[in-house]
Amino acid sequence: MAEKRANAGENPVTPRDASSLLLLRGASTPGKLEVLMVRRHSRSPFAGGMHVFPGGELEDGDRDPGWEKLCREPSPGELEKLCGDGTSRGKALGLMVAGIRELFEETGILLASRDPEESIPNPGRESELLREYRVELRSGKLLFQDVVRDLDLKLDLDRLVFFAHWITPEISPIRYDTRFFLAPAPSGQEPDHDREEITACIWVEPGTALRMCSEGEFPLLPPTMANLYILADFHAVHEALEAAREREVPTIMPHFGSPDR
Repeated sequence: MAEKRANAGENPVTPRDASSLLLLRGASTPGKLEVLMVRRHSRSPFAGGMHVFPGGELEDGDRDPGWEKLCREPSPGELEKLCGDGTSRGKALGLMVAGIRELFEETGILLASRDPEESIPNPGRESELLREYRVELRSGKLLFQDVVRDLDLKLDLDRLVFFAHWITPEISPIRYDTRFFLAPAPSGQEPDHDREEITACIWVEPGTALRMCSEGEFPLLPPTMANLYILADFHAVHEALEAAREREVPTIMPHFGSPDR
C-alpha cells in the first residue's frame, strides 16, 4: 500500500555513498551457488538484526590517490558502468576499495593478492596477523592502506563486477546511495565476524535465504531481497559473474506517495 512521505514539506536527508560486496562460491549442492551474508547487531542504528551483505559507507581514505599503486586495475567495462551516472573515476575506484575494506573489517576475508593468479599465500599461517590488523583498523590505530602495503599486496579490484545500485527512499531518516558488487570468493579464507557490528557470518543459497525470510526466520531489507532473487536464477558462480558483466545497472530509489499520484 502506498503511503505519504512522513516528512512531507521537509528536505529529505542526503544519502551517504556506500558499497556492498556479494561474495560468491559454489554450494555443496550440485548446480547451486552460495552468497556470504552477515547479521547486523540488533543495536545497530541501521538494519539492526537484519541479514545483509558485507558493506558500509565510503570513507575519505577509500578515495586516497595512494590506492592507485596498491590496486589491480578494474576492468574498463566495470568502470564505464560505474561512471555512467556521472560518478568520477576516483569515486568509482573508492567505492570498490570501500567494498573490499568493509568485507575485510566485517568478515576477515581480504580480496587481495601478490600475484594476479593467486589469493593471499598461506592464509592459514597469516590468519592471526590478519586478525591483529582488523583489531587495529577498528580502533583507528591503522589505515587500510597500511595493511595492504605491509603485506605487500594489491587489492583485486579486477575481481569485482558492478551488480546493482540502490538509494534509500526519501522518507528514511538514514539514507544510503549503495553500489553492490559481485566477486568470487578467494580460496583458503573463511569468514570470521567482527563480534561488534556483525554477530554472524553465513554462506547461504539465495533461494534458501528468501524462503527463510518468507517464514519469518531470516529478516531481509528490500534491496537485499531483490539482489537475492536475481542470484537465485544462477547455477554457478561464473554464470552469475558473466551475466552481471553484460547487464545494465539501473539506479533504483523506491518512492512512496498517495495512490492517486
